[in-house]
Amino acid sequence: MAASKPTAVHFSLIFFVMTTLIGSVAAYLGYSDLAETNVKLDQALKDSQRDNIAVRKLDEEVDKLKKLIGNEQEDVGAVNKTPNTVIGATELDIKNHAGVLAEATIKSTLIKLSAQLDQTKTELAAEQKAKNELEAAFQQLKGNMDKEIDVHRKARGSSEKDLADTQKVKEEEVGAKDQQIAALQKENEEILIELDQLRETNAKTIKDLENKNNTYASLIDTLRSRLDQVQKFSFEVPDGVVRTVDNSTGVVWINLGEADRLPKRMTFSVYRKAHQGIGRGEEDIIGAIEVTKILGPHLSEARIVGDDIYQPISPGDPIYTPLWGVGRPETFAISGIIDLDGDGKSDMDLLKRVIENANAKIDNQVTENGERIGDGLTVHTKFLVIGQSPDVESAKTDEQRDKMQELLAKMKEIREEARLKAVRVIGINDFLSYIGYKPQRRLFVPGSGVKSPIKQGAKVTGVNDSSSGSVSQVFTRSKRLKQQTSSGQNSKVFGTGK
Repeated sequence: MAASKPTAVHFSLIFFVMTTLIGSVAAYLGYSDLAETNVKLDQALKDSQRDNIAVRKLDEEVDKLKKLIGNEQEDVGAVNKTPNTVIGATELDIKNHAGVLAEATIKSTLIKLSAQLDQTKTELAAEQKAKNELEAAFQQLKGNMDKEIDVHRKARGSSEKDLADTQKVKEEEVGAKDQQIAALQKENEEILIELDQLRETNAKTIKDLENKNNTYASLIDTLRSRLDQVQKFSFEVPDGVVRTVDNSTGVVWINLGEADRLPKRMTFSVYRKAHQGIGRGEEDIIGAIEVTKILGPHLSEARIVGDDIYQPISPGDPIYTPLWGVGRPETFAISGIIDLDGDGKSDMDLLKRVIENANAKIDNQVTENGERIGDGLTVHTKFLVIGQSPDVESAKTDEQRDKMQELLAKMKEIREEARLKAVRVIGINDFLSYIGYKPQRRLFVPGSGVKSPIKQGAKVTGVNDSSSGSVSQVFTRSKRLKQQTSSGQNSKVFGTGK
């Protein structure tokens, strides 16, 4: 039988059989995996239940541990230990509460704290024992003191009885004295009334006498001033005379020298021969000289430091200074602000040097601060030299005003004392004229508050124009000229006469 060719049916049958076999094999394999997977799933469910039980147990144990520690924050802080975690808060508690006894763990910290507590208990027991011993000693001392107190209490009772008896006697004596005091007080009140009446009468009388005295004093001062102006009387006498004058060099020779104990650099004022009184005013003064050399017993050389073109110094002119006297030291009193060059600063030290260089002295002074120095004017006080008075209106503070007013009061006080003790009062300018003092230099200091006497800029002037400064004696010596009219003072550089 011939073999037949495969047909579509054959192929279909083959495909169906193969598909069935493959499906059967796949189904078998899938069923086998599913069974294994189910076994594993059952095992996983059992493991999950066991793990859940372990987690719940662990959570319960952690909660119990948190409660035991005392910090029940939600986060334990195993990774980030912040104060909001259990571990962070616990470490912070250990640090804050254990202090220097803090350790890395709670257990070690508690062990250390326990040891410290045991030591403290031991020390406390020792202190308690010492306290008990002290209390026993105290009780013993208290018993001894109670015995002493009983003795003193009995003595006190006896003393109080004696005191009561004595007090009763004293009260009787005091009562008698009170009666005497009352009588004396009554008598004293009557005397006080009479005294008040007498005081009122005397006060009125004293006030009337003071008014009369002030009136008489004012009248006497006025009459004395008028008398001085009319008579020009002076108790002062010339110290010497000018012997010779060299007009070309500005040098004079005077009749005072080594025998007269004349010191160098002594300055004299030169008076005209027909003067109306030495030391009475500036109108009779025609110049000033300064001693430069002592040549003999009664001969000295001096340079002219100031003179008058119309009344030149000539032989026979008297010379005078109140600073110096033959064989006797002169004393002066100074009061007020001393400003010799008008620069607004005190020149009291300079004036003291001028006076002391002449072997004279200052026995009383009212300083610029209102302080009174000295024991009071005496018969030996030659002059009371009055300086400038303070301007109260220029005071910037209450303290400055008080000091100025105090200075004015002290100046008035010493002036009144000079009037009562017949001490002559002269101004600082007259005093400088009498001693022949001439300011040596005029210096302008920027920023000092004193206005410069020199005008700003340059100006061409004619021969008749006046200067705002002083004409130097270097340029006027040959013609014997006096200082030209100016608002300033000579410069020492041009006023030496050399």
